[in-house]
Amino acid sequence: MWLSLFTLTKIYFLWVNLGIDSSFFLNFRQVWWAGLPLDLSMVGYLSIIPILGLFFSKIVPRVTKKILFFYGWFSWLFLILVMATDAYFFYYWGQKTNLGFTQFLGQENAGLFSIETQTLIAAFLFFILSIIWFTKKGIRLFELPERGNIWTAIMLLTLSLLMIRGGLSNVPINISSAYFSENNALNNAAVNPAWSFLATELERDKHAPLIFFENRDEAEKILNLKESQVKDYSSLLQPYDSNTNVILIVLESFSAKVVGSINGDKYASTPCLDSIAGKGISFSNAYASSFRSDKGLLAITTGFPSGARQTLTNFPTELSSKPNIFKLFDSRYWSSFYYGGNLDFANIKVLFSHANQTKSQDDFTSINKNTWGVHDEDVFKTFSDDFTSRQIPQFSMLFSLSSHEPFDIPNYHKKEDPYLNSLSYTDSCLGLMIHRLRKSDKWSNTLVIITADHGVIRPDNAPIYSEKNFHIPLILTGGIVQKDTIIPEIVSQADLPSTIANYMNKPAVFQQQSVLKPSNNAFYSYHNGIVSITSDCIQYYDIDQNKYLFDSCNYPLEKAYFQLGNDDFFNR
Repeated sequence: MWLSLFTLTKIYFLWVNLGIDSSFFLNFRQVWWAGLPLDLSMVGYLSIIPILGLFFSKIVPRVTKKILFFYGWFSWLFLILVMATDAYFFYYWGQKTNLGFTQFLGQENAGLFSIETQTLIAAFLFFILSIIWFTKKGIRLFELPERGNIWTAIMLLTLSLLMIRGGLSNVPINISSAYFSENNALNNAAVNPAWSFLATELERDKHAPLIFFENRDEAEKILNLKESQVKDYSSLLQPYDSNTNVILIVLESFSAKVVGSINGDKYASTPCLDSIAGKGISFSNAYASSFRSDKGLLAITTGFPSGARQTLTNFPTELSSKPNIFKLFDSRYWSSFYYGGNLDFANIKVLFSHANQTKSQDDFTSINKNTWGVHDEDVFKTFSDDFTSRQIPQFSMLFSLSSHEPFDIPNYHKKEDPYLNSLSYTDSCLGLMIHRLRKSDKWSNTLVIITADHGVIRPDNAPIYSEKNFHIPLILTGGIVQKDTIIPEIVSQADLPSTIANYMNKPAVFQQQSVLKPSNNAFYSYHNGIVSITSDCIQYYDIDQNKYLFDSCNYPLEKAYFQLGNDDFFNR
């Protein structure tokens, strides 16, 4: 019953937003298949109460029967209300159904008056016809069988839990699991509206915008007090031309603590990266924007910060309208993203939806795998082979995997510490790949950017808020680098989108400064706090305690930065 309703809703959504044309049935098949995992997950949620009723019906049959009767009606009314309005939510506002519409009610009915009459009629008819059908037939499906087998109930309960999670993968299902197309309407048609509604509303407080000042102007004034740029290093690169290739390599959990050229020999595990740094532009004071991969990748691709507990990749509708590095490259370029793992992890798929091609776990034929996916040696080789074989300008992005827990590296034992050994392994894969790229005829006209998604508290177990945990490597290399240089000014991984845009002579796309015109400040968030780093001050603001961990030493730059970032993300 539920799957039939979800299928009907997808047809309804496509009809409202795209109309009926020659591509309708092809679109529908793709939408239905892409959205099926979320539909099954929602079925799993809806089935839990009736299945539990199989257990309790033996003890309190009358009470169980009444509970299931009201549960059936409540579930149906909720789903029909959400699904009757979802297609038009997207049609009018470009987003899935949520409670945001209620903010317009009561203000002279501004929300209702913005809706066309035929829209209200269509949604109302969908709602009424569904109730009529449920009254006559649907409610019967909530009646329990007179006989029930306890083992069957246990089996059904287990199956429902698997459906809720999306299978046995170590990555639970999420909204981006249904994303399959560059057409945002098709992606939203595939996403189950009830699943999206609950995910949005139940986590609304968790992802609420950070507000410290009464208005935007006050925050802007404070942020404008930060240190201005110190020096212009743009001349270190050859001028951009329409055939320049750009490669962006993001290394999983590569803390600057382990990079000998930055932090000395104590934990040094990256001889290849050190060698690469010596033949390019190396930044000795680069910082990640947060502590998780999804947050780091968000900053690297869009420039937006995730504040503390926020996970902005859970808002694919908002993200789809924001600038993204993949949008910088026009049709002359081939753009691609490579990752040996599951792109459904933390909704990161949405960050790469504008790439011409994405390759992830199922696209690699390899026996070198762990619980997260395919190991770096095979992914890196495929990446370099594909890059060198294409005969058009490219923007290619690679995200490594093997240096993530559980650090089970295939046939590689150079370090006793598992974390350091995994870094050493990925470093060796990186060195081999860069060697292959240097030997290709593309190297002379290629910019390679190498950085990390985030740092870690390993191996010295520094306090969670410490800037040591967020210090990361950042290297620009390739044939277009004209002089080997170490840049000491403070920069952020969130400056990378602006760096690429500025290099391509598109300075207005992103708000941050290029790392080649360093602002000499950086911001990051940890689980409960936000931090600003300037040349003479680091201050840590704890959100839960509503105070600085130590005496503040500067203007509240971190508060202004994250409030403006949130405002730009949610309201602009």
